[in-house]
Amino acid sequence: MEKKQNIFIRIDDRFIHGQVTAAWTKKFEANAIWVVNDKIAGNPALKQLQIMLAPPGISVEVLKVEEAAAKARNVGNNTRVLMLFENPIDVLAFIEKSGVKVDWILAGQMGYRAGRVKVEKTFDVGPEEHKALLRLLDMGIKVYYQQLPDFPPKPVDLEEKLRKLKF
Repeated sequence: MEKKQNIFIRIDDRFIHGQVTAAWTKKFEANAIWVVNDKIAGNPALKQLQIMLAPPGISVEVLKVEEAAAKARNVGNNTRVLMLFENPIDVLAFIEKSGVKVDWILAGQMGYRAGRVKVEKTFDVGPEEHKALLRLLDMGIKVYYQQLPDFPPKPVDLEEKLRKLKF
């Protein structure tokens, strides 16, 4: 696996929205955002909406997981990509298909649905998402929670909570 220091992965089921445009692109000094989601990439209206929501000066691509995996191998050193995923299942698929190595991923927003349990304030997981997160941890990838760049003040390491969680 090739380690990429210029790819930042965030799980946020809202994709591009105010916190991403105002805070996270600045935090990571991103000059590109990739929305990685098969459903959005396959729907021209949803795809266009994500592109329209992008902050000025930031390039946006809306990609299927397979497309992002192929493209990530060729991200140049001058490109800093904030990748937005809906869930850890897609993150795991991306990591496995791309061969790209990252040290950590950031869990931000994954709202409540039936079958999910709260892990952090804005991050709930179901059984399949939990399995994917455990697999990422087993691959040596740290999973941190942070709602905003300064809240909580430091990212929260989720490993202990995720390993104790039972479904």
